[in-house]
Amino acid sequence: MKKFPKPQADKFASIRDVLDYAVENYGDSVLYRYFIKGSEIGEITFREFREQVDKIGTALAARGLRTATVAILAESRPEWMATFCAVVCGGGVVVPMDKELQEDQICNFLNRAGAEAVFCSDKYAQRLKADSDSLASLRFIINYDNTATSDALIENYADWIEKGELLLSDGYVEYTNARFDTSKPCTLLFTSGTTGTSKGVLLSQDNLTACLYHSLNMVNIHRGDVLFSVLPMHHTYELVCGQLGGICVGATTCFNNSLKYFLRNIKIFQPTAMIMVPLFLSTIYKKIGEEIKKKNKEKLVKGAIAVTKTLRHVGIDLRGTAFKEVTAALGGRLKNIICGGAPMDPELVDRFYEFGITVCQGYGISECSPLVCVVPYTAPRYGSVGLPAYGTQVKVVLTDDGGREYDAQPDEIGEICVKSPQVMIGYYDDADATAAAFNNEGYFRTGDFGYLDKDGYLYITGRKKNIIILSNGKNVYPEEIEEYLYKLDIIKECVVLAREKDGDEDVITAVIYPDFDQFKGKADAEVISAVKDAVSAINKKLPSFKQVRNIELRKTEFEKTTTKKIIRHKV
Repeated sequence: MKKFPKPQADKFASIRDVLDYAVENYGDSVLYRYFIKGSEIGEITFREFREQVDKIGTALAARGLRTATVAILAESRPEWMATFCAVVCGGGVVVPMDKELQEDQICNFLNRAGAEAVFCSDKYAQRLKADSDSLASLRFIINYDNTATSDALIENYADWIEKGELLLSDGYVEYTNARFDTSKPCTLLFTSGTTGTSKGVLLSQDNLTACLYHSLNMVNIHRGDVLFSVLPMHHTYELVCGQLGGICVGATTCFNNSLKYFLRNIKIFQPTAMIMVPLFLSTIYKKIGEEIKKKNKEKLVKGAIAVTKTLRHVGIDLRGTAFKEVTAALGGRLKNIICGGAPMDPELVDRFYEFGITVCQGYGISECSPLVCVVPYTAPRYGSVGLPAYGTQVKVVLTDDGGREYDAQPDEIGEICVKSPQVMIGYYDDADATAAAFNNEGYFRTGDFGYLDKDGYLYITGRKKNIIILSNGKNVYPEEIEEYLYKLDIIKECVVLAREKDGDEDVITAVIYPDFDQFKGKADAEVISAVKDAVSAINKKLPSFKQVRNIELRKTEFEKTTTKKIIRHKV
């Protein structure tokens, strides 16, 4: 059985090679489309982007920063990616920062990294200036929004571009002729968590280009595709598979400027493909369902699904016509969605496919740059996160009572371990954590639990640190129960964990944020009663030791990361 399509990309030696290839093959095609002011849209070609990279890199070199550590703190925008490429193509180290971090966390990470410069948008520039006395290494703040006046610390991005352009025209080649070791660190990513527990993941250009090669040869994105960027760019999933991947294949990437206007913007840019996390996918599907219900077309859509499914069995595909009104809400051209970063309800894949949109689920982790597995669109498998990427070895490991590790058999649950060229160099300034992250065979321990089937497809059961161990010794994976709960329309968000009840032993507890829009005008007691009844129905589908024994309701959404993952330790 053919599992993956014919490779569409070569292995690049460096990010500079990626840019050279893109300019040679797509030069004057549009690389980025983005909002400038209000609804005004700007465009940048592949050639213009490469020129901007060289100008910024040259300006960095002239300031003695070619091999320095440089941070980026801003919303998604072309300048973000130009800065990233400029730093790594000169042999420096980029620190992509989460723009939602608290001020003390930002300062902590900048000091830990030893960042000498920060490229940022205006609101962060002012904050950093106020904190400059506590930032020991910081020499330059470069403002993307060009609002700096006469300031000793803050400079305008446009001035750096102009400086680089003048130096290049005068024959300054320190940056453009730079040579460096691509196996050395080029990116320092701080994992989510508090400032005390976050680890710094060190990735090299070799890691990033390996991930690019593997991902592009496994997903259905090509030249001419229009990508809609909704994930934060500091996240490796978006950075490598989305941004660098789009540059490699000649796709046009459009930036969403606000989650609030997501559906409006998707109609404006009319993407053909998207990279997202399951929460976005679920939200989109619920919005579609609400529109169908509002227009009283539930029976009509259900009948159309049945008819088009039957016709596909005889080679006739009318989904594009039958569900034109449904897909119009997503721009009308969307064909492919790559989804990863968190557990996903497998039924969502089927639901989108019924409308003519293919969803390929993947699995990755920052330490693997991040790709580990992808479901082949040529050979999908229900509930799986896919087959290992090209050149990637994945195995499931168990530990016996004596602490000895051994390989699991098919369908046995254990810790997922990975060996691949895209696995990180190690954790920044933490030799002990790096050593603990690898077993004696050199496999990286992901901290995720799951199993491989007989054909090598991987299935995730949950995070190792989230596993609930009951007093009877049974292991419960909360993500599995959450998957059932998320199928309930009245539940908007939930977290399953072990919680003490009535001073007794820990029991499986579901902390639930209901969809209060469905309970307008209802008393709290009615909401609680409806949720309890719905959870009781779910319990009947579960073994007794997995059943929810306690329910806690929330009035507000859970606190989340910028990639929309619930921060579980704060629940």
